[in-house]
Amino acid sequence: MSKSPYIPPEVKAYIEQYKIEDIIKDAVNTILSQKPADPYTTFSQYFGKLSTPVIELDEVTGLEILNNELKPTIQLIFTVQFKNQKLHFNSPLYFSQAFPEQEIFYDDEQKNMKQAIQEIEKVSLQLRGKKSKDQKQVDDTLMKYLTEHPNRINVIQQISFSLLPLHAHFMNQSLSKLLCQQFNTQEVKTPKIFVNLLQGSKVVGSKCKIYKFLLICDGEGAVQKIQNVVNNVKKTIISGKKGEAGLQFYQDGTFICPGDTIPDNIKIIEQAIDAAQLKDQVQLGLVWLAELFYVPEEKKYDLDNPKKLLDADQLIDYYFKLCQEKPIIVYLEDPIHHSDIVGWTKITNKFKDSKVKLGSRRLYSNIEKAKKHCEILTLQTNPELTEQQINQMNNERINLDYIYKPLYEYNTFTELQNHLTYLISKKSSLQFIIGDSLVDTEDSYFVDIAFSLPNSNINIGPPIKFEKIIKYNKFLKLCHESD
Repeated sequence: MSKSPYIPPEVKAYIEQYKIEDIIKDAVNTILSQKPADPYTTFSQYFGKLSTPVIELDEVTGLEILNNELKPTIQLIFTVQFKNQKLHFNSPLYFSQAFPEQEIFYDDEQKNMKQAIQEIEKVSLQLRGKKSKDQKQVDDTLMKYLTEHPNRINVIQQISFSLLPLHAHFMNQSLSKLLCQQFNTQEVKTPKIFVNLLQGSKVVGSKCKIYKFLLICDGEGAVQKIQNVVNNVKKTIISGKKGEAGLQFYQDGTFICPGDTIPDNIKIIEQAIDAAQLKDQVQLGLVWLAELFYVPEEKKYDLDNPKKLLDADQLIDYYFKLCQEKPIIVYLEDPIHHSDIVGWTKITNKFKDSKVKLGSRRLYSNIEKAKKHCEILTLQTNPELTEQQINQMNNERINLDYIYKPLYEYNTFTELQNHLTYLISKKSSLQFIIGDSLVDTEDSYFVDIAFSLPNSNINIGPPIKFEKIIKYNKFLKLCHESD
């Protein structure tokens, strides 16, 4: 048909673009091979499949590239069957980070991605023919492979989390809207921003025991407000005794604490906010990560002096006094060690009528831990337990205001979805803080996730590095789309 000299060039191009001749020929061959009693119904079913297209996985390959820190990593390339065409999709996600301790990504001698690429090829064979919309089925296959081949987590992660972006791409859908469908989110709200500003603790050799100081802001112009405060903090650090040399960064772009004490660092932040004329518009959160100064042998905390350890009551009193003196503080994350349930019970009671909210990255970190704190036990539902045991377990339930979750802590998207969906169903008031990866890439998937959840917030580094600016731009784009 397309070879006829009487057909205009633009029609020929259309026929070839959509392979109309091949599709009709295949339909006729199907009818003739089956010889159905009602060929027209068969025709209708055949073309009906084309009008409701299915994306079928054909092959997954890995391409060795360099990440933003010039370390080797992998980009996934998917080959799919879609509308009778073989098409390619380069995943924008980089969950398989090149950390030295993750030897799965390195060939022992050449220190490249050879081994990981071989693993991807093995997984690819088991995924052939599966549909992109069948996330759980694909993830079950991936988890089976992970069980049989331990330590291949990064390859598994990247494949799993790439499926929805792939599906959105070929179906010409918004990824954030597709994610809303996954989480059954009816109303999309702009997430509040939690920005990593100052980095302390022994992780970076700082005398200041707080792990991170966070700027918290929401509403119109939040990104610009954050930028103004960050710029003021940067100026303050540079104007100090060390000058430019005092400006040191953690791997996510956060400034290393310029002050040795907690009050010194809070003062710098307060002055930066005042200079930007943003008092009461930008607030402060403190990520303590108490495990960094918890002394398990003593079950006490080394906050200021190893010779004067604090018990939970003393530590909580310190927190409460600090928050009273500094009303800019509205959030405390992991102020108590995750194993110190008595301490957590005390601090939640202490702050329950306060404007200061409590969060954790440990207590609800998986479904099993979440159930421990969200399920109210009774003798009827747990007849194998005594009344005393039930009372004790119910008394150990910790009611959080926030839960911090970075995506890379999950093996698969299904695991993420199951966990967050459970929490949404059990604690409708719980706020989610979706965290960025510590290693910088241009991957902004976590922003899409945040916009798809109820009560959501994002945690991100300051808008300084190029990779972070890409993520802030995604945030602004989704804000515009949700208006």
